Amino acid sequence: MNIPKQNKNTLKELFHLRHDQDQADNIDNDIRAGVRVAGTNLWVLMFAILIASIGLNVNSTAVIIGAMLISPLMGPIIGMGYGAAVNDVRLIRLALRNILIFIALSLITSSLYFWLSPLKAAGSELLARTEPTLWDVLIAFFGGSAGIIALTRKEISNVVPGVAIATALMPPLCTAGYALSHGRWDYFAGAFYLFTINCVFIAFSTLLFSKLMKLPKRGIMDGTTRQIHRIMISLIVLAVMLPSAYLASKMVANEWFQNQAQQSIRELQRDTPFLILRHQIDKRKRQIDLIIGGSNQAQTVQTQLQQRFPNAQIHVQYAGADQADLNVLKQEMSEHSSQQQSEISAQLHYLSQKISEYEREKQEQQPAEQANPHQDLLNEIRAQYPEIRDVAILSGQQWAQAASQAQSVNMIVVQGKINTQQQARLQAWLKVRLHDETMELMVRP
Repeated sequence: MNIPKQNKNTLKELFHLRHDQDQADNIDNDIRAGVRVAGTNLWVLMFAILIASIGLNVNSTAVIIGAMLISPLMGPIIGMGYGAAVNDVRLIRLALRNILIFIALSLITSSLYFWLSPLKAAGSELLARTEPTLWDVLIAFFGGSAGIIALTRKEISNVVPGVAIATALMPPLCTAGYALSHGRWDYFAGAFYLFTINCVFIAFSTLLFSKLMKLPKRGIMDGTTRQIHRIMISLIVLAVMLPSAYLASKMVANEWFQNQAQQSIRELQRDTPFLILRHQIDKRKRQIDLIIGGSNQAQTVQTQLQQRFPNAQIHVQYAGADQADLNVLKQEMSEHSSQQQSEISAQLHYLSQKISEYEREKQEQQPAEQANPHQDLLNEIRAQYPEIRDVAILSGQQWAQAASQAQSVNMIVVQGKINTQQQARLQAWLKVRLHDETMELMVRP
């Protein structure tokens, strides 16, 4: 395919990096200034570490972002990549030394803070920095690329603060400090690995784009030394990237397992004689736990799930037809939101209908003299509402002056402390259970 010369020139102008590029000496001075460790940078770093530690401790994203913006950590990392691009070995050594100083100060400061802090629990913001993947490699590479391009422009850009937020150098170091103060070496390994990913790939992208922009060399390097440096850089990049690729594939597999497990559970609930009262999926352990009520098909369900997920641990518990597992239902109601509570109420209504059908079939098979139409109802009420102590079922005639004849009426009197919402739910369930819309409920404390 032939592209017209005019279009080629237009594309070249659109992606050309030199039209607003600063002078090489100014770029060099700016990058070297960011590498230097002075009193100001150390104080700013210490305060940034404390701010980030507090943000992680109280689980505040805004505070963590603020710490990223004022952190001076980006300077030495970009300096290391720039030094490798322009053959300045002294700059590489200086940048590496200053990075180690920053790391040591950051770990000491954050460890001391978390050791003194009364808040010991690890929040979601902190835990998010303990499991790096290949996506963190991409973020660091693209962030470093944007950073070096912004630093080489004539005008000050808002790209650098954005890069500081995107690459998130501070939170992993603070998380590592938390891990040191609490002896969580698994957290420390994950957080420090994430920081290593950020450092290596920000420096690597800086090296590539510095060469792409043809920044002038600042040192002389013979061919053998240059080849050794290339091999070392390639090995470091691969050594840091490969574990993240493995972790990324593991994360994708875990997400696939969870999605497939949820879909399978939804399919099991369609047109079945049982009801799934509770389900729990542990994607890390590859484990599915189910509690079902209604018809006892626990073994069938377990067999079906085991066939779909042969490498997973499947546990199916049968709660019973006459009496549901009340503790499970109460815990489910307390853990879910109001929308999920409505869904559970609908499921309970469906379960009550299935139980009613089951009881009717069972009573038809038993001798009439042994049938007790109220015993099962009493058991069901006690199972759903343990706070109810006594239940009385009354039947009688009701006569109103305006009516031409008396009407049959059923009344259930319960004694116990249940709130208004529970009363309304119980009355609605009883009307369905007894097939009697005129049924009245009386609650005595």
